[in-house]
Amino acid sequence: MKRYQILRFVAKYATLTVCGILLYLFVAKYALAQRGYFAVGGEMFFLLLPVLYYIVATMIRDIIRDIKDRKKH
Repeated sequence: MKRYQILRFVAKYATLTVCGILLYLFVAKYALAQRGYFAVGGEMFFLLLPVLYYIVATMIRDIIRDIKDRKKH
């Protein structure tokens, strides 16, 4: 991997991490207002945004590769 590819990879996942944290903070504040008490619920999944992105991107890449391989045979 070249240096710019590594920097691009790190920047993408750092951005996803920051977005996940900001979304979590926003939704946790909203959930606190709705519930009237502090609890942790589904809003925790926003913290997994980089992991979920990686899993979905890898699955889509594999599906596309399989489709292209099937057309070759």
